[in-house]
Amino acid sequence: MRLDLHLHSTASDGSDSPARVVQMAKEKGLDVIALTDHDTIGGVREALEEGKKQGVKVLRGVELSAFSSYEVHVLGYNIDIEDKEFNAKLEDLKQKRLARAALILDKLAGFNIKLDRERLLSLDTVGRPHIAKMLLEGGYVCSIQEAFERYLGKTGAAFVPSRRLTPLEAVKAITAAGGLAVLAHPLVFVNKGVLEDLIAGLKPYGLAGIEANYPSHTPQVTARLYEIARKYRLIATGGSDHHGSIRPVEMGCVDWSPDGFTRRMLGI
Repeated sequence: MRLDLHLHSTASDGSDSPARVVQMAKEKGLDVIALTDHDTIGGVREALEEGKKQGVKVLRGVELSAFSSYEVHVLGYNIDIEDKEFNAKLEDLKQKRLARAALILDKLAGFNIKLDRERLLSLDTVGRPHIAKMLLEGGYVCSIQEAFERYLGKTGAAFVPSRRLTPLEAVKAITAAGGLAVLAHPLVFVNKGVLEDLIAGLKPYGLAGIEANYPSHTPQVTARLYEIARKYRLIATGGSDHHGSIRPVEMGCVDWSPDGFTRRMLGI
């Protein structure tokens, strides 16, 4: 069984449509995938339909961006995409993203940088990568990295702080919608020495797993994460964090197999 449970589409900041993501998964021989767009489930239905056509099992997913003392991303699997409270939460996040994007555009205009506001604010989910891409297209920067360094990053001239969920709110929202909440790309927390504290604080409220298998994880880090998953009785998932042409990470590049506990919890 080949899996990739961390994929993005044009519903957030990926370069390929949800249907194309599924088609690519089929071409790469993947059996199970999850579409986990940032703060939106807008592409899930399309991916589910294409999954039926292609014979690829698609899990209903999302990646919620949260912040407390540091940035925490929480993946959600098998959520009820019809859940009214969850959809209301996502709509609130969308409006906050749009408001932030508008403020960034205002700041950029102060540097005589004029981007297509109507095009940007018409997107289902707006993030800084979208603005960075437009800066690159407009010739204002030579790379996405430069866009963040000069304008969009924390020390950038047009930086605007985000208004996000807390990690606890993210875990609770996913759990309330019937999903499994999983800490995404946890290497940063390993390096900071706070992973187990984070788990201990979130597990009583529904944290179900950690993303143990990830492109930037060394074998030693992965082994440590599996050890922590067993200690706290968490599922251990994995994925590429594929964004298409936006990031040079190949879909299905992480070779891993779920254990029996993880398969049962995910229903795969």
